[in-house]
Amino acid sequence: MCISSRRRVWYYHDVMRDLSRITMTMIKKVAAALLFLTTIWAGLHLLFREKGRASKPAIIAHRGAAGLAPENTLAAIRVGLAHHAPYIEIDVQRSADGVLVVIHDETVDRTSNGRGPVRDLPWAALSRLDAGVYFAPRFAGEPIPTLDSVLHYLQDKQATLVLELKDPHFYPGMSEEILSLLGRYRAEDRVVVISFDHAELAAFHRLAPAIPIGLACARPWPIPHIAPGQTVDVFWPGVFLDPTFVRRMHRRGYRVWVWTANAPLLLRWLCWLGVDGITTDHPERASGAASGAAT
Repeated sequence: MCISSRRRVWYYHDVMRDLSRITMTMIKKVAAALLFLTTIWAGLHLLFREKGRASKPAIIAHRGAAGLAPENTLAAIRVGLAHHAPYIEIDVQRSADGVLVVIHDETVDRTSNGRGPVRDLPWAALSRLDAGVYFAPRFAGEPIPTLDSVLHYLQDKQATLVLELKDPHFYPGMSEEILSLLGRYRAEDRVVVISFDHAELAAFHRLAPAIPIGLACARPWPIPHIAPGQTVDVFWPGVFLDPTFVRRMHRRGYRVWVWTANAPLLLRWLCWLGVDGITTDHPERASGAASGAAT
């Protein structure tokens, strides 16, 4: 090898060695900063955590039990009940011809073998769709349920239905229709109505002040005013980002629910933070975490 070639090799090795040192130094600094911030964060949560709060939150089975069965189907609701979830959460929309149906997305594409917006499809078309096979072959043929069929199934069950009004701006008059259906099954005392739409939720509360409501929020600030004694339902990272959140909401007279938490360690941490309810795809994990945190 000629001298110039050797110099290039030595130069290359020197550069790579220097880059490696710089990289390792940066990694150590970032790790130290993260450790420092984590320590401060944990300390703030310890400082602001309410003492004496019940550490066994209510378990809300998300979309029935979406981690164990096809979401928003009677199969998922049965699984949620089998795991003794005291609350069963579902999403409600309306078909093109006015039938209240249980489905989350604006379209049927993700959770069925059909295509198109829910609000553009008549019930005759929705009822023929397979809403189970996407999850597992053993659920093939599971239909999209109506709210009527869910209320009928739950009328003799020991569970509270958490009913989310999905995109109510697409469905004028849906609150009145839901109230009528709840009245038919005398289910007013076995339901909580939630929504991300503050105006619709307030309108529903004016129509039926005795029915509990929950304001769903993607972030912990700002929280619009709702009636005292009701629920604020926030995406779970919110209670981590704001160590004062649970205490502040309780002081305002609200219950605090979080969505959607599934990891066992996360579930235990949320119990420790003193939240009042945890929405989860896995009620079997959440029940164990809540029981463990309470002991």
